[in-house]
Amino acid sequence: MIGKAEIAAMPAGSVLVNCARGALLDYDALCDALDSGHLFGAACDVFPDEPIPPGSRLLTTPNLVMTPHLAGASKETAMKAAAIVAADVARYVRGEPVAHLANPS
Repeated sequence: MIGKAEIAAMPAGSVLVNCARGALLDYDALCDALDSGHLFGAACDVFPDEPIPPGSRLLTTPNLVMTPHLAGASKETAMKAAAIVAADVARYVRGEPVAHLANPS
């Protein structure tokens, strides 16, 4: 987890980007570092609570860019995902092993 100590170890004026997982980053520590000016800026597209609750510090902290976690949400991605699911449903109906199964048990 990236918390107060890890952010403090970053050089003053750094920019922090989190596009991995919301739980990876202590968002209160991030807001503190942005409010104090230790971090120049930050960009995030994942959050501990989604949607971000009204009144969250994230909505008023300066130099913070927030976007929805939609990096792969193109029309082509949706079509490919639909084709993969349809092929696995067909395998299941035919009694064949399903190709993309996270938990086979």
